Amino acid sequence: MFTVFLKEANQESLLEVGSKALHLANIINEGVNIPNGFVLKAGALKRFMKENALHNQVHEEEFIDVFMEAPLPKDIEKEVLSSYEKLKELAGSVDLAVAVRSSSSAEDLKDASFAGQYETILNVCEEEQLLYAVKQCWASLFSDRVREYAAQKDISLDAFPMGILIQQMVFPDVSGVIFSLNPITQDTNEIIINASYGLGEAIVSGIVTPDTFIVNKETKSIMKDLGLKEVKILPLDNQIIEVETTPEESDAYCLNEESILSLESVTSKLEAFYEFPVDIEFAIKDDMIFVLQSRPITS
Repeated sequence: MFTVFLKEANQESLLEVGSKALHLANIINEGVNIPNGFVLKAGALKRFMKENALHNQVHEEEFIDVFMEAPLPKDIEKEVLSSYEKLKELAGSVDLAVAVRSSSSAEDLKDASFAGQYETILNVCEEEQLLYAVKQCWASLFSDRVREYAAQKDISLDAFPMGILIQQMVFPDVSGVIFSLNPITQDTNEIIINASYGLGEAIVSGIVTPDTFIVNKETKSIMKDLGLKEVKILPLDNQIIEVETTPEESDAYCLNEESILSLESVTSKLEAFYEFPVDIEFAIKDDMIFVLQSRPITS
């Protein structure tokens, strides 16, 4: 079996499903909303590399082109598409959009997060696009920026295989990131919320100035700093686009007090589960909060 659904992924090893998927699988029963999905385990990449004799070409200049042109083994392709069909059935949607994200066991290490180093493909709606997105995520493991980062941290990527997390897309009204301690002051009694309109990639990629909210865990008091929220990333067909926010959107806070306190509650719950400060990516659709990523804060 090359795939495992997220709700069962906590029974797999870190080396098979990767840290991103495993962190989500571990909290799936902790009373938070997590988009349904499945993991293509790391063994699939090993099989793909072996069948296409790619190990001997890793250091060649045109390796990524050769990698992307190499065919997926038919049994892996069949299992990925079968799991995608099951995911669509569970969602009750014949044209379900998914997010395809890397889930390497080299992510979220104590001294190296690899944040933003690997590939994420959003709003994938077609089978061929899904199979290609899987290879795009795999290929990012061999990118120059990943190799340079790994070399800086003295990490051997051969020891950290990559799984792929394939999850139902949430098309949020608002999304963002949360730190369960203040990363500037190291105050453990404050959580920091950065939020903006549309998909969270606008914040993660740094193309917007988000609204910032500082919440005191004890008093529940809220300090606010209005961001420009210059653009929002939205889905269109089977891709994503950038759209300028309106003056009304830019001049208003994207979260109300009720949503802010709900996010504080979710964050405190996950921090208690990990017994460690956490870094969370979230999305809000029709007032429902979804946790898209949850991990202990690393350096």
